[in-house]
Amino acid sequence: MTVLALAGAAQAQTVPAAAGTAQKTAPTVRQADTTSKWFLGALSGIQVVDHGAPVAGGEFGIRLRRNVQVVVGATRMWDVVTSRRVDEVNSFASYLQQTQGKPASGSIDAPAWVATAGLRYIHETSVGVRPYVMADVGLGRVEYRPTFILNARDITTGVSQYGVTLGRDLLGPGNHLAYGAGAGLVFGDKWYLDLGARLTRINTPDHATDVRRISIGMGRRF
Repeated sequence: MTVLALAGAAQAQTVPAAAGTAQKTAPTVRQADTTSKWFLGALSGIQVVDHGAPVAGGEFGIRLRRNVQVVVGATRMWDVVTSRRVDEVNSFASYLQQTQGKPASGSIDAPAWVATAGLRYIHETSVGVRPYVMADVGLGRVEYRPTFILNARDITTGVSQYGVTLGRDLLGPGNHLAYGAGAGLVFGDKWYLDLGARLTRINTPDHATDVRRISIGMGRRF
């Protein structure tokens, strides 16, 4: 009877110990990362250089890490002419009016395409609002289109015969280095709304062109 009692006590002590060991060695189940792998979107808004003009474009992104994305984008800017270039064209128009003794005027616009690639750091949250900052670099193609009117007649193609020689800072198109930075807020999960601000510098001849933009975008995360 004594032997059986001791055996029962030993068994009672062994079973809880084995259960405790099993509990300690159980594998930990990690929660799956449901953050999207890539996204595709379209952007529109307004840009300001010398004056305001519309912009439109698109972007494609791939997630490298949970909070880091590679973003490739292309943007159409309707007019990136600077105040200095406007003043230069106006000075040529004044020269024409003084030397020809007839009414003269000048104007210029500069449509551009900008294609960039960069990195975006986005703070993923569970409330559906994700702030981000970004930086990018790429290529800007700018076309300068000056126009000169003398006595109600367009003389742009023959302006040189009136003693006006346009420099490369007023002639295009040309390809130039472009780079910039931005910040914004993304609302939504699978379908999203992107409200952002951007600053892009294009290294145009004579002086750089700084384009400030307010953009509104929509897209889908996959």
